[in-house]
Amino acid sequence: MVNVRLMPPWSWVSYVGAVTSVLRSRGVKCDFANVAGMSGYAFVVNIHPELLPFGPVAFDWEVLIEGTQGMGIMTELVAVERTEEDEHIFAELFERVRAEVDSGRCCVVWGAGSAPEFGVVYGYRDDYYLVRSSRSSAVRLEKERLLGPQDEPEEPIRFNQLNAPWRLAAVFFGESFKPERMAQERRAVARAVKLLRGLVPCFSGDYHYGAGAFRTWADVIEKRRADRLGSFYNLMCYWELQMFASGFCKRISRKWSRAKEELTRAGTLFYQSFANLEKVRTLIGENGDFRRERDLALAGELIKGCAVFNEQAANALESALGLM
Repeated sequence: MVNVRLMPPWSWVSYVGAVTSVLRSRGVKCDFANVAGMSGYAFVVNIHPELLPFGPVAFDWEVLIEGTQGMGIMTELVAVERTEEDEHIFAELFERVRAEVDSGRCCVVWGAGSAPEFGVVYGYRDDYYLVRSSRSSAVRLEKERLLGPQDEPEEPIRFNQLNAPWRLAAVFFGESFKPERMAQERRAVARAVKLLRGLVPCFSGDYHYGAGAFRTWADVIEKRRADRLGSFYNLMCYWELQMFASGFCKRISRKWSRAKEELTRAGTLFYQSFANLEKVRTLIGENGDFRRERDLALAGELIKGCAVFNEQAANALESALGLM
């Protein structure tokens, strides 16, 4: 068991929550907005044509690793596609995680929770993972409190019972180093522009991606084709990610005097998109149903507005990049 104190990874976007928790446990000064912005996750928009709940996680996570490493710790993603005979891969992954824990390092494992999500593995017992995931809020703790290994709000997970569709995967964190912050922030802005314009080859052709994917989302809702669970889960994830995008852009704008105006403008546009999704939240219940029939059209218009705000934000970020 790693003797650390872990910030609860309570984010709808489980990669962001789990990675932030591990980085903070390693002494990196960061929060969800830092990790989402630097990794690029804040600028991912990936929508299934029927608004199934997989969009926020159904892409190649390798795109997140360069920016995550830019936070100051060597970072490695190991991912293997699932097959009908992958018991040996479960065992190999468990052995790698055990070795990391024995070396005093927490890991982030896909499926280490009660749902398909990323969770922090801070230890093991026999052939079970000891985990922290976004579901650990089952124990009523103040969010600001750091959880220690003595707290066990979640049941251990047997090594071959990970809730991991598509692939078996884990993120490992190696040695710390001093990153070139300015260079890393320039790369993060460049990555954001490409993600928002759907130019990064990390998405599946089965999905609509980039800023324009908000229009697919609106169309699905207006035509009443949306999956109920997907409606709620996509909304909560992208509501959160747009907030992170806004915070990240405004935060780094303070360090770049020449690009400050464009970075601030991008942050404002993301906030306007976040505000639209905040309004949609008031129209929809946790079961994914809209409370009133007329709310479908209103939600559609609000989400279409998000597409416009994100496209304009991409333009502002591109302008900022030329000044950084």
